[in-house]
Amino acid sequence: MSGKESKKHKVPEVLSWQQKKERADADEVVIKNQVEELFSWTTMIQNMTDDQLKEYVLNRPKNLNLETKKKAPVKKAKKERKPRASSSSLGIMASIWKFHKEDDDEAACNIPV
Repeated sequence: MSGKESKKHKVPEVLSWQQKKERADADEVVIKNQVEELFSWTTMIQNMTDDQLKEYVLNRPKNLNLETKKKAPVKKAKKERKPRASSSSLGIMASIWKFHKEDDDEAACNIPV
């Protein structure tokens, strides 16, 4: 059995209901703490004046700072344009087709039998 095959046939970890409950309880505590932090933060933000908000945004805590990296501009490939017929040439072509069609119709009518 090679290394790839052993990774494919990985046996899933089997947890007892007690282990599952412990994990769920731990997750519940973490989520409750996060909700309380969010609630207190939103209350603080709502109670700030405009000047306080500006100051907060400029000097926000490091754990709230976002790392913004400037990406290199994406070079757009130029699409090759297909040459388009101008509207005047389209009108000319329509007239030519009209006359050819009329000539064909007249020729069909004047066929000697």
